[in-house]
Amino acid sequence: MEADTCAMPCFTRITRLARRTPLACLALLAPSFAAPAECGQVTNRQIPAPTQRPASCIAVQLQHATVLLDKALAEAHARGLIASHPGDDHNSMWTTRRARSLLESVTPRATLNSCASVDGRGRADEWLFYIAFQLDRGHAAVQASGADAPTGVIAVRERSMGCSPSLGGTSTRAYGIPGGRWFLSLLTGIS
Repeated sequence: MEADTCAMPCFTRITRLARRTPLACLALLAPSFAAPAECGQVTNRQIPAPTQRPASCIAVQLQHATVLLDKALAEAHARGLIASHPGDDHNSMWTTRRARSLLESVTPRATLNSCASVDGRGRADEWLFYIAFQLDRGHAAVQASGADAPTGVIAVRERSMGCSPSLGGTSTRAYGIPGGRWFLSLLTGIS
């Protein structure tokens, strides 16, 4: 994204983001996805990730990496058996809906190293936010394309773009492998 993003008129920024991220108008994320406060502020952090694939898994193939999710956990979220945000029914409902959408996208017979498979490359489905939800909580293993095993850490870069009252807490969030490439980018909030 250009360095002068915050100097653009709001409509131009939203339009440019919508072209890059078709999910721009789909949903608000949970409070844990709150954008940095200042316009243009970039926040970098790392999240520990499991280095073992789950016994029952969903392999989501993305550009430059495969995200390995615990299928039993996704099924529990999809059925509403686990509240993703205890005390916040609205955000738990979004997680339930997104997990259900992901499970509906799984190719029944396709497997990737004994995991059910979903090709997420070039997709703009709402369930990508469910993947981000699991990555942020350290519940998803990530294996770089061509690697033999999952990485132990995931890099996260967040850029605030809420430069005017009409944009509110808009930000972008990208997930990657440290020293490697970014595999998932999302627009994380629109007021």
